[in-house]
Amino acid sequence: VVGSEIIFLCGLTSLAQARKTKEAIWKNRAHESLKKVKQLAKDSPSNYQHKLLLLEAECAFISGRIKKATEKYELAVTLSKKNDFIQDQALSYELAGKFYTEQRNEKKASLYYGKAHDLYLEWEATG
Repeated sequence: VVGSEIIFLCGLTSLAQARKTKEAIWKNRAHESLKKVKQLAKDSPSNYQHKLLLLEAECAFISGRIKKATEKYELAVTLSKKNDFIQDQALSYELAGKFYTEQRNEKKASLYYGKAHDLYLEWEATG
């Protein structure tokens, strides 16, 4: 489980770096993580499908596919809630909030950041 979580987080980190630097190496690393998480989601959908959707949302975001990103973020939130992954639901809301901020949809961004905050507190992620 720890190894698969690292693969997922490596994918998210690589996508964040790709968005920030525009360097191909980060997209390539993200693609490798995405392939591995896709296999995990195939083998164990209730544990990994929401993670795959979040990675796909982030990929769509950096590729400028706004409609696809919106769909994937919403599905990631829904499935992480359905399968009781509160930490991933919070993360999905947080990243969707960032997405909506960049789309200049402050109302939805604020709503999603608020939901992420509440879920992180519910998960007891206090610093």
